[in-house]
Amino acid sequence: MTGNKVLVVTYYWPPAGGPGVQRWLKFAKYLGEFGIIPVIARPKNPNYPTIDSALNQDIPDDLEVLALPIFEPARIMNQLMPARFKSISRGMVTSHEPGFIERLLLSIRGNLFIPDARKFWVNPTVKYLKKYLNEHPEIKLVITTGPPHSVHLIGQKLKQSCAVKWMADFRDPWTEIYYHKALNLTRWAHRRHLHLEQTVLETADKIITTSPTTAKAFRLRTSRDVTVITNGYDAADFIGLIPDSLDTDNKFRISHVGTLMDSRNPRALWQALKNLIENNHELDGLEDFSSDLEIELTGSVAQGVIDAINDNGLDQYCSLYPNCSHSEAIMAMARGHLLLLCERNEADAYHIIPAKLFEYIALSKPILAIGPEQSAIESILENTDNGTYAKQGDVTIIEHQLYKAYRAFKSKSYKKGTVPDQPLYARKNLTQSLATMIKEILQ
Repeated sequence: MTGNKVLVVTYYWPPAGGPGVQRWLKFAKYLGEFGIIPVIARPKNPNYPTIDSALNQDIPDDLEVLALPIFEPARIMNQLMPARFKSISRGMVTSHEPGFIERLLLSIRGNLFIPDARKFWVNPTVKYLKKYLNEHPEIKLVITTGPPHSVHLIGQKLKQSCAVKWMADFRDPWTEIYYHKALNLTRWAHRRHLHLEQTVLETADKIITTSPTTAKAFRLRTSRDVTVITNGYDAADFIGLIPDSLDTDNKFRISHVGTLMDSRNPRALWQALKNLIENNHELDGLEDFSSDLEIELTGSVAQGVIDAINDNGLDQYCSLYPNCSHSEAIMAMARGHLLLLCERNEADAYHIIPAKLFEYIALSKPILAIGPEQSAIESILENTDNGTYAKQGDVTIIEHQLYKAYRAFKSKSYKKGTVPDQPLYARKNLTQSLATMIKEILQ
């Protein structure tokens, strides 16, 4: 393989599971086709909350991967309180008043480990990579991807000490991410987070975000170039997938895949479903709704969500499935007739575009997204004509979308979704845009 070599520093790498690993795994898979040769630096002994060993199949055989040791305090906490710490590490912070142990863990995380608990990987990794870059002068660009945002400090230090340029990729916001407020930060700690974030924004040669709203917020704080490259779907993940063959029980399946925490609890949806069940005899075409309905939730589901389902009498329609591999997650999406996406109904949530949205879109199934005002999710759904966006309290709009999707299911007129047909969000095309950007920086 020939081309421009770049060094990519990432915490999440196979066998890590979850959405965080997908972005740069897919970039690394396709960059070589566009004349860019990535070298991956990742932790040797990380404490990943989820594992998906099947993702190793996406790693190119000739990809150079540097595995560097990491010390993680999280490993100690996980050993002492595995259940509590695992739920927090997956973002399952309760919406109810947290207990003493949860408050303590969050305070330690926010105030002692700044910017995050992977900070101890920074200095030894910088030391190793400085030597590596000196031995490989052909590498002129370092790329860091966060969270964890401590990884960006590695890029910053390498730029200061080596003759390289630096690109910082923000998969999520830093101080404006939803869980930042839950960390019980002292005034000093909050200022420290802001300062570190600002230094990254001011010193990186190029900044990439996954959301236009995050890019807009960053542009108000820096004169550096900020570009959006969204997440996407890999068409190769859908090869051989025939959704119709998965529909063997003739159920109208509302499917959600991924973590469903208390703050994303779609209460208006549960109310709308309850209304349709209670009034199914009054609406044309809904006579069989209650007997056809199935709610399938795949992944971690907070107790508050389960309680809301039970309170609305929907427990008999609901099936819960544990976290699964990425390929199994796509199969779960393909089983659905209406794909559910939930975001928090808070002002800062408009930044977030869940990565699974693009795989939902690739399946061409109807999508019901519920979230805050001015969300980028809404404009994406409008541009792709793949579904409906509703605010958290819009019970009537949600009822209408449920009714519409169910009628399509009964008439067999719903989209089949066997072939991804949204090239704008194909991982390979997104990688081509990244490669073009990298070549411009290296000129």
